[in-house]
Amino acid sequence: MAVNSVFGSNSNSNKLRLTGLATGLDTDTIISSLMKSEKAPLNKIMQKRQLAEWKRDSYREVTNLLRGFKDEFFDVLKPASNMLSQTGLKKFASTSSDSAVVTALGSSEAQAGEHKITVTRLATSAAKASGSTVTQALESTAAITSADIANASGKSIKIVLDGVAKEIKLGNYTSSTTLSEFASDIESIIGNEFGAGKVKIDVSGTGSDKLTFSTAAGASKLTLSSAASNDGLSSFHINSGTSNRLSLSDTLATLKDKLKTTFQYSESTDGSQKVTFSINSKSFTFSSNTTLSTVLNTISNDTDAKVKITYDDVTDKFTIDAKRLGAGNNININEASSSFLASMNLTDLRQGQDAIVVLDGQTITRSSNSITSNGVTYNLLKESTTEQTISLKTDTEAVFNNVKNFVTKYNDLIGKLNSKLTERYSREFQPLTEEQKEGMSEEQVKKWEERAKTGLLKNDSYITKVVDSLRTALYDNISGITTKLTDIGITTGTFTDKGKLIIDEDKLKQAIAANPDGVMNLFSKKSDSNPSYSRNLTASEKKTRYNEEGMAHRIYDIIEDNISTIRDSEGKKGILLQVAGITGDTSEYSNTIYTQISQYDTQIDRLQDKLADKENKYYKQYAALESAISKMNNQSNWLMSQISGK
Repeated sequence: MAVNSVFGSNSNSNKLRLTGLATGLDTDTIISSLMKSEKAPLNKIMQKRQLAEWKRDSYREVTNLLRGFKDEFFDVLKPASNMLSQTGLKKFASTSSDSAVVTALGSSEAQAGEHKITVTRLATSAAKASGSTVTQALESTAAITSADIANASGKSIKIVLDGVAKEIKLGNYTSSTTLSEFASDIESIIGNEFGAGKVKIDVSGTGSDKLTFSTAAGASKLTLSSAASNDGLSSFHINSGTSNRLSLSDTLATLKDKLKTTFQYSESTDGSQKVTFSINSKSFTFSSNTTLSTVLNTISNDTDAKVKITYDDVTDKFTIDAKRLGAGNNININEASSSFLASMNLTDLRQGQDAIVVLDGQTITRSSNSITSNGVTYNLLKESTTEQTISLKTDTEAVFNNVKNFVTKYNDLIGKLNSKLTERYSREFQPLTEEQKEGMSEEQVKKWEERAKTGLLKNDSYITKVVDSLRTALYDNISGITTKLTDIGITTGTFTDKGKLIIDEDKLKQAIAANPDGVMNLFSKKSDSNPSYSRNLTASEKKTRYNEEGMAHRIYDIIEDNISTIRDSEGKKGILLQVAGITGDTSEYSNTIYTQISQYDTQIDRLQDKLADKENKYYKQYAALESAISKMNNQSNWLMSQISGK
């Protein structure tokens, strides 16, 4: 007896079968053998499906090869290796007679030779700075009485001077100690702790009844705070933490009370307290709880304002520097409804000035310290009355290395594409069925499939066209260019090299040195009629662009025609993406092979349903046989029982 459970592809329940009870036949084995021949059409379709997947992956490998080449040599973000740009194909080595005064960099538009330059004046930026200190004096808020002086006797206060914190003990005083004596004694005590003359204490106030603390002798920021114990700061009528300088962590609300010139908030309909102003037509709005640090950073980092604003706690002044060099109004402040910037007292003005140079006998004025003339950019570093000499020589080695690297990687690309086209396809190595895999080890399956995947693109028309186009692009004439690859020492090898290039290094270096423009244009010349690649160029426009452009642009166009993810006017992407798609793009699920695989899946589903029906039919037939044999056995047993009973 055999027990069999069948899971039909379109069944709603599992079928548990008990077979061979009457006949003694191994029904499962028999039906399994019968189904093997029935599965042949299904296995064939599944093999075709697997081959389609492998072929799709092979196409995608080619797409990634082309994409990798494009990313290395046609990326605008990599100017050093971008063969579409003239920058990497015409380079200059420059020297300056005094690199501390001026340096230079030659672009592809420059010519080798010497230039004479005198840096008469550097360009500078305009600035506005506080005319005087901006923070209120560190002064008593109320009159100091004789009782206050006596109360301070023997107590302590905490002083922080330029980051150094100390608690100092005050002297002994009585109600008869004058305020002047009190101030002089404390100044002496502080001098002993921090150095004489750094902190000055003066009697101030309309009634000469207050004390003002200030810094001198190179000291800057002074902060008075309460002592940890036996505090005497209250006798000075100065709040703990009061300083003679602003803090970047102060909010605008705090600054309003600390600045010498207080400011007004902008008028607001909602009652909020804000400051609003514009610098160089860029508007800014800050609430009263915004810190000074945030205000300064926001303004300085804004690309439209084009200024840098700082607060210096050494000088206690604000400074606004224009980021744009040169003469003119480069710091334009407008503060109509508030007076925050006005409170900075920006009365100290410095006008910006233009740079002046004498270049090859001509006086030139520019609002920058970087001056470009005839393809050479001069970086002005220091004023000098001495004429400097700038020498430009073709950087043959750098251009040679770029061309050599391009040719090397081109050969590698051509080699891999040719390998795909010439790989032997082994028909005897078809995709394995599940039954075949069950009889093999994992390593055997792996090796088998490696052989089965080879040669799927042998003589493929799409890849052949790519290779042929790449090879042709190197030798077709370029309109307006007489220089050819052979002229600069680059030739194709023998037939067996299949389009790979060979470099005569000495000849290439000589060509770069003698004819740098010819070498540059051979690779990177742009089409005058259609300078930019577009998926929507007409056939005529494409032909014109091809005839007018250099080899690098031609190769770029060929690659884009095959792997571009941008659709053309007919809604089509690159040729290889239309055929096989690429992972991460909509073409992954919208391409010719994907449609083919979907069709195979439909056929597979249909055949699996038929097989399930066929298998059920066989089981029904054997079940009928079992039933008939069982009846015969029952009749035979009854007859035997009748005969044996007589």
